Amino acid sequence: MKALEKAVGLHFLTGAEIYILCVFKHHSLLEASLSMVRPKQLDLPDDALKEYASEISVHAKTAAIELGVEPEKVRAFVKGGRPSRTIVRFARKRECDLIVIGAQGTNGDSGLLLGSVAQRVSGSAECPTLVV
Repeated sequence: MKALEKAVGLHFLTGAEIYILCVFKHHSLLEASLSMVRPKQLDLPDDALKEYASEISVHAKTAAIELGVEPEKVRAFVKGGRPSRTIVRFARKRECDLIVIGAQGTNGDSGLLLGSVAQRVSGSAECPTLVV
């Protein structure tokens, strides 16, 4: 959410469109068979993760609008895959001018100064990356 707030602030300075991207890690069939994710109506963990990622994206888009971004200036996307690669590909395809990403993700490594996804994205993106 800190990265979203920073992106909204930059939007107000530049008028740029905001793309919100939530990436869920794709699971192989073997990983799916061993997964702890056991939803009642969904067959694969990917389905549950995609649904959860969609909820996060909608929440973030709503938060951006509540912070004052015009609804037509913010778009939310959900993609499956390796997070760092997916973010970099998405930014390249959309010709993004800047990637704003949180410094730490969900791995719980609070002792690290920079999360692995943020580190990989900032090292491989073709556009500048702002790590918040």
